[in-house]
Amino acid sequence: MKFSVLITFCFLCGFAGAGVHGEDFLPDLSTDCYQEWQSRGWVIGEDNTPAHEVPRFAQGIKKMCETRADMHSENADISPYIQGRLAELAPYLFAGDKAAMRSVIIKLQQRRPGPDFSGAFMRD
Repeated sequence: MKFSVLITFCFLCGFAGAGVHGEDFLPDLSTDCYQEWQSRGWVIGEDNTPAHEVPRFAQGIKKMCETRADMHSENADISPYIQGRLAELAPYLFAGDKAAMRSVIIKLQQRRPGPDFSGAFMRD
């Protein structure tokens, strides 16, 4: 009897200590976001330079992924992965301002999906 109680107690204590904390998960989520973005094969310029080879752009994507991971931890409805088109995001990526990135992520989240999007929300 004592043995089964001891086993049950150890089993439960092991699960209690094995929880995943949100802040521990964010670096993995932002890294996964960046790797998923790299798989898209975005190119920049007339010479079709791979976007991941442009250091400032790649750094902007990493910041966008970090921002998305943070926002996803606050609101699961916000995707942790890059949303939007290259032309929509480039100004924010090159600027590297996380507050502006948060703003555009919210605007992208609020827009209705559809092929006839004009980009008018960017004129604010």
